[in-house]
Amino acid sequence: MNYYRRYIGDYQRDTMHLSITEHGAYTLLLDAYYSSSGELPRHLSELNRICRAATKSEREAVMKVAQQYFPTNGDGTRHNKRADAELEKAKAAIEKMKES
Repeated sequence: MNYYRRYIGDYQRDTMHLSITEHGAYTLLLDAYYSSSGELPRHLSELNRICRAATKSEREAVMKVAQQYFPTNGDGTRHNKRADAELEKAKAAIEKMKES
C-alpha cells in the first residue's frame, strides 16, 4: 500500500507521551507496516534496521514503540490494531473499485 490516511487528532491523542525519537521510530515502523500490507519482522534487530537505529537511545526507542504499538501475537507476528483495521477498509475499497 503506497498511501494511508493519518488521522492527526487520533495520532496525537495516542502518542502524546512519545519522545521525538520515538515518534520517528513509530512513523518509520508504521510506514513499513502499511507498505508491506501489515507485516513487520518479529526481531528487534530487523526493526532497528528498518528505522536505521544506530545508537543505544534509538534502539531503545524502537523497542519501546514496537512493544507498545506493534506487539507480537500468538503466532509470533507483529500487529497494529488500528493499521490492520485501516488495511481492511482499504482492501474493501480496492475490491469495490475493481468490480466497477
